[in-house]
Amino acid sequence: MMTQTIRTIAGIAPVVHADPAATALVLIDFQNEYYDGKLPLPDGLPAARNAARLLAWADRLGMPVFHVQHVGAANGALFAAGSHAAQIHPLLAPAPDHHVVTKDRVASFAGTDLHAQLQALGVHTLVVAGLMTHMCVSTAVREARSFGAGSYRVLVAADACATRDIADWQGGVVAHADLHRATLTALHDNFADVRSTGAILELPVVAN
Repeated sequence: MMTQTIRTIAGIAPVVHADPAATALVLIDFQNEYYDGKLPLPDGLPAARNAARLLAWADRLGMPVFHVQHVGAANGALFAAGSHAAQIHPLLAPAPDHHVVTKDRVASFAGTDLHAQLQALGVHTLVVAGLMTHMCVSTAVREARSFGAGSYRVLVAADACATRDIADWQGGVVAHADLHRATLTALHDNFADVRSTGAILELPVVAN
């Protein structure tokens, strides 16, 4: 039985070093809605803590940092504009030299200038962490691989992402840990290198 990933079969080499000038950290939707709002995530706080480790690493290396922030309608059910729920969690508060990209949908690239900003900086590798694994993180990673010759190499920090239990179409419930693992496995098959935060932090730093 074949168990190789599509990336392995295609001969796509894994990311083996970090070039701060050509790599960006992308933090997706670390917002209060997922902590004390309508969508609390069981592993949201551990994910934020690991994302904070990545943030400190990126800042130390002078790596560009992008915070993607979902902002809904002012009277919307989720991430309402101007609300506490839409604000970025204090553990990951943007610094003055960070980039904040706002969106009004699941996608991080479609409808925003994220790609244009990354291209202007010469970025070709992304380190991604965020919420929720099966939703906005998965969508962003797949988008990042959709630009043809301009597509990005992507590293996903598995333990700096999180999701929730959700109802399935058969009347049951998919546990958050199972959904998280299945989503990351699908991304690892064809769209990204999936690593732990610790493994990413241990990458040799090499400037090309």
